[in-house]
Amino acid sequence: MVKCIPEGGISNRLKVIISSLAEYNEICLQWDISSVGGTGCGFNDLFQNDFSGNSNRIIKDCCFIHSTMNTHIFGSKTNLDKTLQSKYIDVIKTLKPIDYVIKRVNTELEQLREFTTVSVRTFKSFPREFHGWGKHFNINQLLSSMNNITGKILLTCDDTDTVNILKDRYDVYITPKRTKFGDFSTVEGMQDILIDLYLGGHGTKIYGTNMSSFSEMQWWLGECKPKYNGMNLHKK
Repeated sequence: MVKCIPEGGISNRLKVIISSLAEYNEICLQWDISSVGGTGCGFNDLFQNDFSGNSNRIIKDCCFIHSTMNTHIFGSKTNLDKTLQSKYIDVIKTLKPIDYVIKRVNTELEQLREFTTVSVRTFKSFPREFHGWGKHFNINQLLSSMNNITGKILLTCDDTDTVNILKDRYDVYITPKRTKFGDFSTVEGMQDILIDLYLGGHGTKIYGTNMSSFSEMQWWLGECKPKYNGMNLHKK
Protein backbone atom coordinates (compact mmCIF):
# COMPACT_ATOMS: atom_id res chain seq x y z
CA MET A 1 0.00 0.00 0.00
CA VAL A 2 1.14 3.58 -0.63
CA LYS A 3 0.55 6.77 1.30
CA CYS A 4 -1.16 9.02 -1.26
CA ILE A 5 -0.30 12.70 -0.73
CA PRO A 6 -2.12 14.87 -3.30
CA GLU A 7 -1.28 18.57 -3.60
CA GLY A 8 -2.64 21.64 -5.36
CA GLY A 9 -6.20 22.24 -6.51
CA ILE A 10 -9.08 19.79 -6.47
CA SER A 11 -8.54 18.54 -10.03
CA ASN A 12 -4.86 17.70 -9.62
CA ARG A 13 -5.58 16.12 -6.25
CA LEU A 14 -8.21 13.88 -7.82
CA LYS A 15 -5.76 12.95 -10.56
CA VAL A 16 -3.24 11.84 -7.91
CA ILE A 17 -5.87 9.75 -6.11
CA ILE A 18 -7.15 8.17 -9.34
CA SER A 19 -3.62 7.46 -10.60
CA SER A 20 -2.58 5.93 -7.27
CA LEU A 21 -5.66 3.70 -7.08
CA ALA A 22 -5.23 2.63 -10.71
CA GLU A 23 -1.61 1.71 -9.93
CA TYR A 24 -1.87 0.20 -6.43
CA ASN A 25 -5.61 -0.55 -5.87
CA GLU A 26 -5.46 0.59 -2.25
CA ILE A 27 -4.19 3.82 -0.67
CA CYS A 28 -3.74 5.53 2.67
CA LEU A 29 -4.72 9.13 1.95
CA GLN A 30 -2.90 12.10 3.47
CA TRP A 31 -4.90 15.17 2.42
CA ASP A 32 -3.20 18.34 3.64
CA ILE A 33 -4.92 21.73 3.61
CA SER A 34 -2.80 24.54 2.21
CA SER A 35 -3.03 28.11 3.51
CA VAL A 36 -1.69 29.62 0.26
CA GLY A 37 -4.03 28.12 -2.31
CA GLY A 38 -5.25 24.82 -3.62
CA THR A 39 -8.02 23.16 -1.62
CA GLY A 40 -9.18 24.72 1.62
CA CYS A 41 -11.11 21.82 3.10
CA GLY A 42 -10.72 18.20 4.11
CA PHE A 43 -11.25 15.25 1.77
CA ASN A 44 -14.31 14.08 3.69
CA ASP A 45 -15.87 17.52 3.38
CA LEU A 46 -16.22 16.51 -0.28
CA PHE A 47 -16.26 12.70 -0.51
CA GLN A 48 -17.65 9.80 1.51
CA ASN A 49 -14.87 7.34 0.61
CA ASP A 50 -12.68 6.04 3.41
CA PHE A 51 -9.06 5.90 2.27
CA SER A 52 -7.56 5.67 5.75
CA GLY A 53 -5.92 2.34 4.88
CA ASN A 54 -3.56 0.38 7.12
CA SER A 55 -0.55 2.50 8.02
CA ASN A 56 1.39 -0.62 9.01
CA ARG A 57 1.37 -1.78 5.37
CA ILE A 58 2.64 1.43 3.74
CA ILE A 59 5.58 0.76 1.42
CA LYS A 60 6.21 4.31 0.16
CA ASP A 61 4.79 7.80 -0.25
CA CYS A 62 3.15 8.69 -3.55
CA CYS A 63 2.16 12.05 -5.03
CA PHE A 64 2.41 11.29 -8.76
CA ILE A 65 -0.02 11.77 -11.62
CA HIS A 66 0.05 9.32 -14.53
CA SER A 67 1.16 11.26 -17.59
CA THR A 68 -1.78 9.80 -19.50
CA MET A 69 -4.18 11.64 -17.18
CA ASN A 70 -2.68 14.95 -18.35
CA THR A 71 -4.28 14.77 -21.78
CA HIS A 72 -3.91 18.54 -22.33
CA ILE A 73 -0.12 18.09 -22.21
CA PHE A 74 0.53 14.58 -23.52
CA GLY A 75 -1.71 14.33 -26.54
CA SER A 76 -5.18 13.83 -27.90
CA LYS A 77 -8.07 12.65 -25.77
CA THR A 78 -9.03 10.36 -28.63
CA ASN A 79 -5.68 8.54 -28.64
CA LEU A 80 -5.35 7.35 -25.05
CA ASP A 81 -4.03 4.04 -23.77
CA LYS A 82 -7.34 2.16 -23.58
CA THR A 83 -6.30 -0.11 -20.72
CA LEU A 84 -5.31 2.81 -18.50
CA GLN A 85 -8.35 4.81 -19.57
CA SER A 86 -10.59 1.93 -18.51
CA LYS A 87 -8.79 1.69 -15.15
CA TYR A 88 -9.27 5.41 -14.51
CA ILE A 89 -12.97 5.22 -15.32
CA ASP A 90 -13.41 2.22 -13.02
CA VAL A 91 -11.78 4.20 -10.19
CA ILE A 92 -13.87 7.29 -10.96
CA LYS A 93 -17.04 5.20 -10.64
CA THR A 94 -16.02 4.26 -7.08
CA LEU A 95 -15.61 7.87 -5.93
CA LYS A 96 -18.67 8.96 -3.97
CA PRO A 97 -19.20 12.66 -3.24
CA ILE A 98 -21.06 13.67 -0.09
CA ASP A 99 -24.86 13.52 -0.27
CA TYR A 100 -25.19 17.31 -0.58
CA VAL A 101 -23.08 17.34 -3.74
CA ILE A 102 -24.85 14.32 -5.25
CA LYS A 103 -28.30 15.81 -4.63
CA ARG A 104 -27.33 19.19 -6.04
CA VAL A 105 -25.83 17.66 -9.18
CA ASN A 106 -28.95 15.52 -9.75
CA THR A 107 -31.24 18.52 -9.21
CA GLU A 108 -29.29 20.60 -11.73
CA LEU A 109 -29.32 17.75 -14.26
CA GLU A 110 -33.10 17.50 -14.05
CA GLN A 111 -33.32 21.18 -14.95
CA LEU A 112 -30.63 21.28 -17.62
CA ARG A 113 -31.06 17.91 -19.34
CA GLU A 114 -28.96 18.33 -22.52
CA PHE A 115 -26.34 21.09 -22.56
CA THR A 116 -22.85 22.20 -23.54
CA THR A 117 -20.33 22.93 -20.79
CA VAL A 118 -18.16 26.02 -21.15
CA SER A 119 -15.35 25.67 -18.63
CA VAL A 120 -13.43 28.92 -18.22
CA ARG A 121 -10.21 29.12 -16.26
CA THR A 122 -8.97 32.70 -16.10
CA PHE A 123 -6.16 31.88 -13.66
CA LYS A 124 -7.08 34.97 -11.63
CA SER A 125 -7.88 32.98 -8.50
CA PHE A 126 -4.90 34.10 -6.44
CA PRO A 127 -1.80 36.28 -7.01
CA ARG A 128 0.64 33.56 -8.07
CA GLU A 129 -1.71 32.32 -10.81
CA PHE A 130 -2.65 35.85 -11.91
CA HIS A 131 0.97 36.93 -12.36
CA GLY A 132 1.64 33.68 -14.23
CA TRP A 133 -1.10 33.04 -16.78
CA GLY A 134 -3.97 35.16 -15.46
CA LYS A 135 -2.66 38.43 -16.88
CA HIS A 136 -2.62 36.86 -20.36
CA PHE A 137 -6.32 35.91 -20.29
CA ASN A 138 -7.93 36.97 -23.59
CA ILE A 139 -11.69 37.17 -23.32
CA ASN A 140 -12.06 37.81 -27.06
CA GLN A 141 -10.84 34.27 -27.73
CA LEU A 142 -13.52 33.01 -25.36
CA LEU A 143 -16.26 35.05 -27.03
CA SER A 144 -15.19 33.72 -30.43
CA SER A 145 -15.61 30.14 -29.20
CA MET A 146 -18.93 30.77 -27.49
CA ASN A 147 -20.41 32.38 -30.60
CA ASN A 148 -20.33 28.92 -32.20
CA ILE A 149 -22.38 27.20 -29.50
CA THR A 150 -26.09 26.48 -29.87
CA GLY A 151 -28.46 25.19 -27.19
CA LYS A 152 -28.18 25.36 -23.42
CA ILE A 153 -24.84 26.44 -21.96
CA LEU A 154 -23.59 25.54 -18.49
CA LEU A 155 -20.89 28.02 -17.52
CA THR A 156 -18.27 27.09 -14.94
CA CYS A 157 -15.71 29.77 -14.15
CA ASP A 158 -13.22 30.93 -11.52
CA ASP A 159 -13.81 34.68 -11.81
CA THR A 160 -16.91 36.76 -10.98
CA ASP A 161 -16.10 39.65 -13.36
CA THR A 162 -15.77 37.28 -16.32
CA VAL A 163 -19.04 35.58 -15.38
CA ASN A 164 -20.85 38.92 -15.36
CA ILE A 165 -19.53 39.81 -18.84
CA LEU A 166 -20.70 36.48 -20.24
CA LYS A 167 -24.12 36.73 -18.56
CA ASP A 168 -24.71 40.03 -20.38
CA ARG A 169 -23.91 38.48 -23.78
CA TYR A 170 -25.20 34.91 -23.62
CA ASP A 171 -28.03 32.88 -22.14
CA VAL A 172 -25.83 30.88 -19.80
CA TYR A 173 -26.78 28.80 -16.78
CA ILE A 174 -24.70 29.10 -13.62
CA THR A 175 -25.12 26.98 -10.52
CA PRO A 176 -25.83 28.95 -7.32
CA LYS A 177 -22.75 29.84 -5.28
CA ARG A 178 -22.91 30.13 -1.50
CA THR A 179 -19.76 32.24 -1.36
CA LYS A 180 -18.11 33.44 -4.61
CA PHE A 181 -16.84 32.05 -7.90
CA GLY A 182 -13.58 30.15 -7.57
CA ASP A 183 -13.65 30.13 -3.76
CA PHE A 184 -11.33 27.27 -2.78
CA SER A 185 -10.69 28.65 0.74
CA THR A 186 -13.94 27.49 2.43
CA VAL A 187 -15.80 24.19 2.76
CA GLU A 188 -18.90 25.66 1.09
CA GLY A 189 -16.88 27.12 -1.75
CA MET A 190 -15.09 23.84 -2.39
CA GLN A 191 -18.34 21.87 -2.34
CA ASP A 192 -19.80 24.26 -4.93
CA ILE A 193 -16.65 23.83 -7.04
CA LEU A 194 -17.04 20.04 -6.86
CA ILE A 195 -20.66 20.39 -8.01
CA ASP A 196 -19.47 22.31 -11.08
CA LEU A 197 -16.74 19.74 -11.65
CA TYR A 198 -19.16 16.79 -11.72
CA LEU A 199 -22.00 18.62 -13.44
CA GLY A 200 -19.71 19.85 -16.22
CA GLY A 201 -18.84 16.25 -17.05
CA HIS A 202 -22.47 15.60 -18.00
CA GLY A 203 -22.38 18.03 -20.93
CA THR A 204 -22.63 16.52 -24.42
CA LYS A 205 -19.71 18.81 -25.28
CA ILE A 206 -17.10 20.57 -23.19
CA TYR A 207 -15.41 23.76 -24.31
CA GLY A 208 -12.44 23.65 -21.98
CA THR A 209 -9.59 26.04 -21.27
CA ASN A 210 -6.24 24.81 -22.56
CA MET A 211 -3.85 24.08 -19.65
CA SER A 212 -6.75 23.82 -17.22
CA SER A 213 -6.80 20.65 -15.15
CA PHE A 214 -10.34 21.63 -14.05
CA SER A 215 -11.74 21.46 -17.59
CA GLU A 216 -9.83 18.24 -18.15
CA MET A 217 -11.13 16.70 -14.91
CA GLN A 218 -14.71 17.50 -15.94
CA TRP A 219 -14.10 15.34 -19.01
CA TRP A 220 -12.64 12.52 -16.91
CA LEU A 221 -15.54 12.62 -14.43
CA GLY A 222 -17.86 12.45 -17.44
CA GLU A 223 -16.14 9.10 -18.12
CA CYS A 224 -14.59 10.53 -21.31
CA LYS A 225 -17.99 10.69 -23.01
CA PRO A 226 -18.31 14.44 -23.83
CA LYS A 227 -16.77 15.74 -27.05
CA TYR A 228 -13.93 18.02 -25.93
CA ASN A 229 -13.05 21.33 -27.62
CA GLY A 230 -9.96 23.12 -26.34
CA MET A 231 -9.93 26.92 -26.09
CA ASN A 232 -6.62 28.80 -26.17
CA LEU A 233 -7.51 31.69 -23.85
CA HIS A 234 -4.03 32.68 -22.64
CA LYS A 235 -1.71 33.96 -25.33
CA LYS A 236 1.52 35.64 -24.31
